[in-house]
Amino acid sequence: MATLMLEKGADLRYVQQMLGHARLNTTEIYTRVNIQKLIEVHRLTHPAKLPLANGAGPQPGTDAPA
Repeated sequence: MATLMLEKGADLRYVQQMLGHARLNTTEIYTRVNIQKLIEVHRLTHPAKLPLANGAGPQPGTDAPA
C-alpha cells in the first residue's frame, strides 16, 4: 500500500503517519523504487529537458547538456 501511495505522489511523511511509524526510516523499508517509474520521473522533470519560461529551452528530441 505504501509503495502504491508513494508512486501516486503521496508524501512519505503522510504515509509514515498513516502507518503509525515513529521513525521515518521504518517507513522507508516498506517502499521500493520501480526503475521504470524512476526513469519516467527523470524524463519528465530533469531541468535540461524542460523548456525555459521564454520558450528558448531545448527542443524535444535534442541532446541538451545536463
